[in-house]
Amino acid sequence: MKLNRHLNTDTLHSDLKRRSLLSGLISFAAQPIKLAVGIGSTAILARMLSPAEFGLVAMVAPLLAFADSLSNFGLETAAIQRQELNNQQLSASFWLSLKVNAVIVCLMVIMAPILAHFYGEEKLVGITIAMTFGFSIVCLTFVHKSLLKRQMRFGILTTIEVISLVVAAAIAIFAASKGWGYWSLVLQLVVMQLIQSIAYLIICPWLPEKQIKAKTQKIDSNLQAMLSYGAHLTGFRFLMRIGMHLDRILIGYLSGATALGLYQIAYKWAYFSFEQVYFPLFDVAVSSFSRTLHDTNLYRSYCRKGLMLLFALCMPALAFLFVEAQNVLLLLLGNQWLQAVPLFRVLNVAVFVGSMHRVTKWLYVSSGQTQQQFRWALIHTPIVIIAVIIGSLWGAFGVATGYATAICLLTYPSVAFCLKTSPLTGKDFLSAVGCPAVCSISAAVVIYLCKQLLPNVDNLIISLSVSFVIFCFTYILFWLIFPGGRITIIEILQNIKQLRKKSNES
Repeated sequence: MKLNRHLNTDTLHSDLKRRSLLSGLISFAAQPIKLAVGIGSTAILARMLSPAEFGLVAMVAPLLAFADSLSNFGLETAAIQRQELNNQQLSASFWLSLKVNAVIVCLMVIMAPILAHFYGEEKLVGITIAMTFGFSIVCLTFVHKSLLKRQMRFGILTTIEVISLVVAAAIAIFAASKGWGYWSLVLQLVVMQLIQSIAYLIICPWLPEKQIKAKTQKIDSNLQAMLSYGAHLTGFRFLMRIGMHLDRILIGYLSGATALGLYQIAYKWAYFSFEQVYFPLFDVAVSSFSRTLHDTNLYRSYCRKGLMLLFALCMPALAFLFVEAQNVLLLLLGNQWLQAVPLFRVLNVAVFVGSMHRVTKWLYVSSGQTQQQFRWALIHTPIVIIAVIIGSLWGAFGVATGYATAICLLTYPSVAFCLKTSPLTGKDFLSAVGCPAVCSISAAVVIYLCKQLLPNVDNLIISLSVSFVIFCFTYILFWLIFPGGRITIIEILQNIKQLRKKSNES
C-alpha cells in the first residue's frame, strides 16, 4: 500500500489545477527565506573570504557540473514525466544509475590530481575529493526525490530545502569565522547535500527490489523508453554544461583563482534572481505540464500561465539589478568585489535574454521531446564554445562578452526550434514574454533617467530603496497600460482566490 501511494498519481488528475497552484504558491512562499539565507550567507562569507578562495572552489565546479549532467542518466526526470510507472522500472533505474554513478565517482577521484596540476593549485585535490563525497550521497536518493516530485509534494520538498540551506549556511559562516577559509564553502555544499539526502530517505522510505525480474516484454520496452528519454536529456545536459562552464575553465587557467573568483561571484549574482524563480517553478511546471499532455488546449493554457509567471517575476528583477549593479554589489559584498560589476552587467544581459531560451527545457521535458532538445544542443554548444574561446583573448571581461553575445544571438533560433514540435505556438510564447519584457525594460529606463536627473544620495540603502520603489511603481503601471495586462492580472488574482476557496473547503 505504501508503495502504491508513492507510485500512483491517479488522484492528481481530479484536482490538478489546485495542486499546481498550491505547489507554486508553496515554492514561492519559501523564496523570501531562501533569498534571505542566500544573500545573507554570501554577503557574510564574501567579507570573510577572499576572491581567490572563492576561485579555488569555482575551479572544481565545472567537474561537478559535468558529473551531475551524467548522473542517474536522466532517469529522475523520466520517472517524473512518465504517465505510468511501476516498482520494477524504478528498481531497474536505480541499479543502473548506481553503476553509472560509481564509475563517475571513481573518475572524479582520479581527476583530482589532474585538475590540481592543470590549474597549478595543489589544494584542489582535497577540495575535489570532498565535493565528490557530497555528489555520491545525492546519487543514492534520486529515486526518492523523483517520487516526491511526481506526487507533487512540493511542500515537503521546499521544507527540506529551506532547512538544509539554513543549517549549511550557519555551519559555513561558523567555519569561516574559525579560519577554515575555502573549506567553509566546501562544507556548506556537502552539509546541504547530506541533510537533503537523509530527509528524502526518511520521508520516502522506498527500497529497490534486490533482483529485477523482467517478466514481460512490456516492462522491458517501458524501461527502454525511459532510458531513451533519459539518454537524450543527459546528452543535452552534458553538451550545455560544456558551453556554460568553459568560461570558468578558461579564466581559471589563463587568469588564476582571483580573476575566477570575481567572475564566479558576478556569474552567481547575475543568475541568482532568475534561479530563485526558475528552479522552484521547474519542478511544478514539469509535473503539471506532463499530466496535461492528453489535452492540447489544457497543456497550452498551463504553459502560458507558467511562462508568464516566470517572466513576470525574473525579468523585472534582472532589469533592476542591471541598473543598480554597482550599488547592490557594494552593499552586499563590499569594496573588494567592485571589479566584478562590469562582468555582472554583461552576464545580466545574457540571463535576461537567455531566460527565453532556458524555459524551452520545460517544454521539451514535459512533452517527452528530449531527442529534439539534444539535437539543438549539438548546434548551440559549438557556437558558445567558439564565442568564449575568442573572448578569452581579452581576459575575463572578454569571456563574459563572448558568452553573452552567443546566448543573445541563439535565443530566437532556440525558441523557434523548440516550438516546431511543441503544442505551444509562437503566439502563445510571445503572449507570455512580451508584457514582462517590455515593462521591465521600460521601468529600468525610468530609474536610469531618475538617477541621472535627481541628486545623488550618499546612503546606499536609501538610494536603493528609492530606486526600488520607483521601479516597482513604474513596472506595475506599464503592465496595466500594456495591451492585455489588466486581463492577465485579473486572471492571476482569480486563480489565487479560487485556490483559497478550495483550500478552505478541504
